[in-house]
Amino acid sequence: MSAQKVLAKTRTACPLIECVIFDLDDTLYDCFGQRVRLTHRFAAAAMVKAGLRADAEAVYRARMKAFRDDPTLRHIDEVVCRRFGCDDNENMERISEAARDAYFNCPVGKLTLFRGSRPLLHFLHRRGVRIFVVTFGEPKIQRAKVRALGLEDEPAIEAIYYADRAKAMTKDIALRRIKEKTGLPSGHILVVGDRPLSEIRAGKSLRMHTVRLKRGEFRAQEPAGPEETADYEVKSISEVRGLPYLFGSKNNQPRIHANERE
Repeated sequence: MSAQKVLAKTRTACPLIECVIFDLDDTLYDCFGQRVRLTHRFAAAAMVKAGLRADAEAVYRARMKAFRDDPTLRHIDEVVCRRFGCDDNENMERISEAARDAYFNCPVGKLTLFRGSRPLLHFLHRRGVRIFVVTFGEPKIQRAKVRALGLEDEPAIEAIYYADRAKAMTKDIALRRIKEKTGLPSGHILVVGDRPLSEIRAGKSLRMHTVRLKRGEFRAQEPAGPEETADYEVKSISEVRGLPYLFGSKNNQPRIHANERE
């Protein structure tokens, strides 16, 4: 088979990706290693301050034990409240709310990207791929993370969307806005994230391609069904460029296959 026919066959088999949407926490940097334990310490102290009858260190240990079973905050807060004798729904909700406020507002210190994150962003950018980041949390804290990671002025990133706890902006809304902004069909957009219930589900609901980075805070979380199951799972952000996609743009020829190494 001629080289031209091989290239044509490869292009047919591998979807063209003209836009990649990245989650931030545990996708572009190690949130679990750099932030999670500290945020749970803040949450533990807030629970004690709000009236939970326990020592902050004991509450922290209880939070991390509950975390190993289920990393969602609602589960952790409920388990910890009951562990220390708070069974009253009204008090439990008040203490849990204090814990969540502390968790999401934990100050941001020095942060570093995964080793492969910036090279991947530049790899995609050189090929004309439009890049967006969508992140969830307290917007001022997420913006501080973006600054700490050096992504605020990263030329490869076209825009960053901040989904918030009040749901004025959700990841679903952000993905829809990016699709509208780019004018691209869903089949030309790839969503990369770590949470099946969040960005993976949102991407699949719009029929976008999805890749799950299975590591970090939610690595043990299993998809609830096909609607939360990513097309591919990887353990490192660097592996994304090796997946069977054609990363490029119709206006940026020739198209380069993802498996090509520089």
